Amino acid sequence: MDDVEVLQGDLRTASTILEWEFGDIIGHIGVRLPDNKGIAVKLLRVAQENKDEDWMMEFDFEGNKLRGTGTVPGEASIYTQIFKAKPEVNSIVHAHAPMCIVMGLAKLKIQAIHLQSSKFGEGLPVYPLPIYVSDTQDGDALVQTIGDAPGMTINGHGIVTVGKTIDEATMTAIYMERTAKMEHAARQMGYEGVTVDHKEMLAYNRSKMAERGKSIARPTTDHSDEWRYYTRKIERGEPWNRGWT
Repeated sequence: MDDVEVLQGDLRTASTILEWEFGDIIGHIGVRLPDNKGIAVKLLRVAQENKDEDWMMEFDFEGNKLRGTGTVPGEASIYTQIFKAKPEVNSIVHAHAPMCIVMGLAKLKIQAIHLQSSKFGEGLPVYPLPIYVSDTQDGDALVQTIGDAPGMTINGHGIVTVGKTIDEATMTAIYMERTAKMEHAARQMGYEGVTVDHKEMLAYNRSKMAERGKSIARPTTDHSDEWRYYTRKIERGEPWNRGWT
């Protein structure tokens, strides 16, 4: 397979993972094409006449269709504007993650409360209004809001995550939603937010884990352990429990 075919395969895997995790079929995931020749986007799911044909297509950085099935997504500016502003970003997820939306409506940022969310730090940014990202001005507003963070919430709408790879953007989206569920549940039992000691211990343990990872012989792979775990389950046709909703 060539590089584009590999990316298309990863987009299919990512869309399946996100559908299972969020229990919501609205959203899409995109990737920068090799040599910056455009953007490929896969919808999580869409009603089609040909059920065997993916809704996957490519467009340029001005939103003009290049090839593929379906029309250019109405929210193409999420991809065009972030990719143009952030050359280090190669993949973006936009999805309607339910508990992340709940957190945003409650004016709560998704922050580092457990090890797998430690990179969320003091809290991921929230765009305050439920915009539909339909033009370049909206896309630019997301660029300003997300800054250097790995993800953000559009209040009353959904989430946007970024990564160097499809794997990274996908797993960040998953951990945003799982972290939102955890904090929501904890707040029902009196939790009022992380303490300074809690934050410091998370940061310390994250650095310990990183150092330990350097000393362990691991198989060479382009993907994370989580990605490979879910890929195997998809290949075997095994659904998984996305947890409480």
